[in-house]
Amino acid sequence: MSTSSTHDEHAPLLGTDQVPDPPTARSRKRTVMIAASTLVLACDFGFYLTTAPQTEIFQDIICRNYMATLGNPPGTIPTEAICKSEPVQSELALVNGWKETSDVLPGIILAIPYGVAADRWGRKPILLLGILGILLGEIWVRVVCLYSTLLPLRLVWLSGMWRLIGGGDMALSSVSLVMVADVFPKEEIATALFRLSSAVILSEVLATPVSAYLMARNPWPPFMLGLGVAILGSLSAFLMPETLTDARSKSVSTTDSNEDTTQTQTTTAGKKYRTQYIKDKMRDLHNSTRFITENPGVTICLFALFITSFSKQSTSLLLQYTSKRFHWSIGNSSLLISLRGLITLASFLLLMPAICSLLSKNLHLPNNLIDLRLSQATSAVSALGLVTIATASSRAVLVLGIVLLSLGAAFAVTCRSFVTTLVRPDHVGTLYSSAAAVSSVGMVIAGPLLAYAFRVGLHWGESWFGLPFLMGGCFYALVSGAMMKVKAQ
Repeated sequence: MSTSSTHDEHAPLLGTDQVPDPPTARSRKRTVMIAASTLVLACDFGFYLTTAPQTEIFQDIICRNYMATLGNPPGTIPTEAICKSEPVQSELALVNGWKETSDVLPGIILAIPYGVAADRWGRKPILLLGILGILLGEIWVRVVCLYSTLLPLRLVWLSGMWRLIGGGDMALSSVSLVMVADVFPKEEIATALFRLSSAVILSEVLATPVSAYLMARNPWPPFMLGLGVAILGSLSAFLMPETLTDARSKSVSTTDSNEDTTQTQTTTAGKKYRTQYIKDKMRDLHNSTRFITENPGVTICLFALFITSFSKQSTSLLLQYTSKRFHWSIGNSSLLISLRGLITLASFLLLMPAICSLLSKNLHLPNNLIDLRLSQATSAVSALGLVTIATASSRAVLVLGIVLLSLGAAFAVTCRSFVTTLVRPDHVGTLYSSAAAVSSVGMVIAGPLLAYAFRVGLHWGESWFGLPFLMGGCFYALVSGAMMKVKAQ
């Protein structure tokens, strides 16, 4: 979206200050993008293939346990009325909420240290560790469900324990985004991130109807198939080249060599004096993350990404809400996720690039200002969408809310792209891991908070079933106001 060629219509198409990428650079960008997109597509395809079946399986287990407490003999088939009752739905929301919380806790504890490690020693090892931890956690959930007659369902909350290996989903996502950002120049980062995010949305669009079709008979086949797809897709991570050298080559600061020399001296001293070594490492960690608090724009953007976690945590709750409010099956409710994905994909591939082109070519706005303006607009649209979903009195209004929320989904991409321009290239790994950490904190808070809000809404009556989404809308309104104070540099 460079504007340099717009000043003189007689200037050469390739400006004198623009050097085309050499073939090796183009090939490297293509390799990283394809491998990252394949990894994201497969892992998220497995996730969306699993979401609705997992909710139904959890509901069935809770319902059977509840019937047992009522004195029904083992093996009694649960009725729809009992499964949709307040005690069952409240427990289901609680199980889902705390499971999602446990899954993101490792991101809070370890995302920044893993990000610093990725900036110091390489991206790929952290990527592979993250994949391993996530897969082990998903296997654990299936073991608990398979042996639910012997194990309490709440043991699925321990799935986050395995995500200590690699930092969990958010850390894995941040490293993938960092590797893409490493090989693309600043003016192409937003487009590259939109393309990578489109793989996530494409998996949502493709997996949801497949899941709904398969679970019409039995939720277990798609539940197990989702894990298999994620395992196969994870193999593409081995095709990812190490991109840390690309990030270092993009940095024009001369302090890099000085930092390396200091680090070597610190390590040598640390071998002699262990206490001093630990202090030096803590100082290094502080220095590596100091740029976050020193730049108000970075701080506000991280706060905004913290709030986006509330909408991310609402996927399983959306299934519950629509199923309870409009008397749909969970399989039919999951089709709304596919609708959300289709609109988001169209927004990423068509609407947002068209708006970016318009603002760049006609208004001659720089790339970072375009990202800022889009972030401000999409955060407001997301707030409106969540409030519309919360107050929907008909299915048509509900669909309208989902459309608005989908159009606002670009916020996470544009905000991330904008904040990337505020830091040095060799700090991007730490920045993205910090974004993953604050998002993880948001998800930890959002999971139980939304679950308890849904329980309160169930107790207050049908008109309050959408209370969690109303809360989310208010949070996004705060984000929209905060982003208005950010200035482009």
